[in-house]
Amino acid sequence: PSHQYPNETLIYYGYIGCALMYPSVAISLRTLAAYRQSHRTCPQFSIQSQCKTLCYLHDIPYWPYLKMQFSAAYDIFLEILHRINQHVRQALKQDTVNWCMLNTCPACFYKLNDEPALDFEWLVSIDSNNSLKRWDSSIYGTTARSDSRTARSDYWIHADAVDKFENEVKSR
Repeated sequence: PSHQYPNETLIYYGYIGCALMYPSVAISLRTLAAYRQSHRTCPQFSIQSQCKTLCYLHDIPYWPYLKMQFSAAYDIFLEILHRINQHVRQALKQDTVNWCMLNTCPACFYKLNDEPALDFEWLVSIDSNNSLKRWDSSIYGTTARSDSRTARSDYWIHADAVDKFENEVKSR
């Protein structure tokens, strides 16, 4: 097939270039997908660790610029996945405001008539509470890490929307 840009040809064959216009290095979609799943199950597994693993597999020395190249390709990979997900949600009419909240599992939120009130109606855990050890560095002696990323999901409320109520909470 005829493509206008090098990355169009690369993606056709299952690769993403590490540069927009003139990529000299490309990473396979399978490698990026494997890293995504590894990082999802173990957030401490860094891009640098993945690059070092690949270097060992290919019997080449690790150089820091490899991390930058992998990171660029991974960012593009995540953006592609996000845009595909947006198109799928639009096609399925699942892109309205609060769609996820309005269409969650009914059994979890079903209430019987005259059901006694509970102290806690929901129990929410982000990752089986494994990340709590990173939230309070004074207790666990770890370094707090700031995360400036913005979630692209209606599961998460932006901090500004939450912070506007900070002075309305009464202490017990």
